[in-house]
Amino acid sequence: MPAEPADLLRELERLRARLDELESRQAIEDLHRRFTRAVADRRFDELAGYFCDDAVIDMRRHGPICGRAAIAEHFAGMAAAPLSGAGYVLTSPAVTIDRDNAGGTWTWHRFNAEATVGAKRTRVWGVWEEGRYECRYRRVDGAWRFAGMHFRVVLPDSDDTKETR
Repeated sequence: MPAEPADLLRELERLRARLDELESRQAIEDLHRRFTRAVADRRFDELAGYFCDDAVIDMRRHGPICGRAAIAEHFAGMAAAPLSGAGYVLTSPAVTIDRDNAGGTWTWHRFNAEATVGAKRTRVWGVWEEGRYECRYRRVDGAWRFAGMHFRVVLPDSDDTKETR
């Protein structure tokens, strides 16, 4: 028995919504990977471009930073930090999509090549940190951007148990 036109339209709409969700999830995961790659490559000048104009970030112990201009200033300050030779691994994305808004949780690992031992910087192997990103995303003019980013190191020592700077 052939399907009714109304049934076909409902099925087409369901498939369109499913395709949009899958494409959105892929775009968000790509956005976060590009962001992490830019951090690892120290391309701090491009990081603010990944954010909505009214985005809010809360990175470790810096406190909330609001708006793309302030976010750009925050990331520009990272350029002065010494190069540590660290490598980054971003895993375990858990992304939920709700039309033009989304949320996501990620696990981040940094593997350091240098550490402070006593009062001296030295090359070491095996020093690592694990962090969590809690992010909000928004689709603006067809492209996904960060609307909010909360990041904390959780292991081996949690940012939330360290003294505030």
